[in-house]
Amino acid sequence: MVLATLLILLGSSTSGRAQTTDLRQLADDAGMGFGAAVDTDALADDSYRQLLVDHVNLVSTRGDLSMAVVQPGPDVFDFTRADAVVDFAVENDMLARGHELISGVVPGWVTAGVWTADSLAEVLRAHVTAVVEHYRDLYPGVVTQWDVVGDAFLADGTLRPTIWQQVIGDDYLRIAFEAARDADPDAVLFYDDFYDDVAVTQDAVERGAEIVPGANAERTTCDAVPKCVGVRDRVAALVAEGVPIDGVGFQSHLFSPDPADFTLFTAWVADLGLSWAVTEFDVPLPVTEITNPASLEFQATVYADALAACADAANCDTFVTWGISDRFSPIPAETGGAFGGALWFDASDAPKPAFESMAQVLAQRGPAAPTGSTGSTVVSSIEAPAETTVAPDAAPIADDENGTIVAAIVAVAALGAIAIAIVVARRRRT
Repeated sequence: MVLATLLILLGSSTSGRAQTTDLRQLADDAGMGFGAAVDTDALADDSYRQLLVDHVNLVSTRGDLSMAVVQPGPDVFDFTRADAVVDFAVENDMLARGHELISGVVPGWVTAGVWTADSLAEVLRAHVTAVVEHYRDLYPGVVTQWDVVGDAFLADGTLRPTIWQQVIGDDYLRIAFEAARDADPDAVLFYDDFYDDVAVTQDAVERGAEIVPGANAERTTCDAVPKCVGVRDRVAALVAEGVPIDGVGFQSHLFSPDPADFTLFTAWVADLGLSWAVTEFDVPLPVTEITNPASLEFQATVYADALAACADAANCDTFVTWGISDRFSPIPAETGGAFGGALWFDASDAPKPAFESMAQVLAQRGPAAPTGSTGSTVVSSIEAPAETTVAPDAAPIADDENGTIVAAIVAVAALGAIAIAIVVARRRRT
């Protein structure tokens, strides 16, 4: 895969990039929900806001809709932060995604409570209902997609032992989806998780689960990734029971130098009659590589492949990156400073090669053609598959044959550095 990516980088240097200053218009023309996850801290920055206005037609909450933020006490709700994100969408004629209603992140009053299965199920039901109805009533037609439950599975494919699972049991997923559907019959409801090659979680290790690898170029189908098998089987059971689930979201923080193929990895979703979406896309680089032209071209290729996989799928029309500028990326802090440069504008808000590679994909797929999808998000090369359909054109490192050889050496070295640095990220999720 490294060699294949290298050949793409070298071969693409012969053609020009798509030039545009407005990815938002290209996404509109292609019929894509093309967005970025944001929080209120980033929205306080005028330059950041302008990047969003110019280049995305959709925003997603990041952590501002977490139960720990929105419901700090029993029957106490605080929508201040999440409302700021949705207000921004309204002001700029965008749609919004709600990310995530139910996960393992809960307020202290929940973890400290003494619950029966029935009493905690009522807490869950009431929380989902209150949040979804808030946005249905105050922002009609704006929050069109919800990640109802997220990160519910361990790497071995078993359900994560959150308080919901331990007290209510596996049925908590059904309860959450049914509550969301009752609260807003028009919303598109997703299950959301991650599958990447560096996603072995510490809680899985502590409970004695077998450490199993995630998706990459060698494990590029769902059958090859135990976590995906667990999610697929559970989602299939929910669908068979008539539980109102519309799609599957694929978080996509792609640390691997050998990403999986999106199209292959997500094929099972269509078999269930569901849509899919990419909900948290970025491509972190080792901090020593964030200005290396070869690494930036590799990053651009991964972005383009993922976006193309979604754009080409009849059941995917939403692609959300985990921010837009490296100035507000959470990746450096989450990886102890080992990784950075994950997004498509740099820390000076200058567009990176990934900007132009995505512009090329969107331009090739507009104007919009009818699709059968109801609103989803793209997967990624590592957590999910990335198909090498459109390779970004590399900015020439040198114009002659010797320069091409130098470019090849630099690319191999850069990808090798990425592979070594991945180890640092293996404990990034706790």
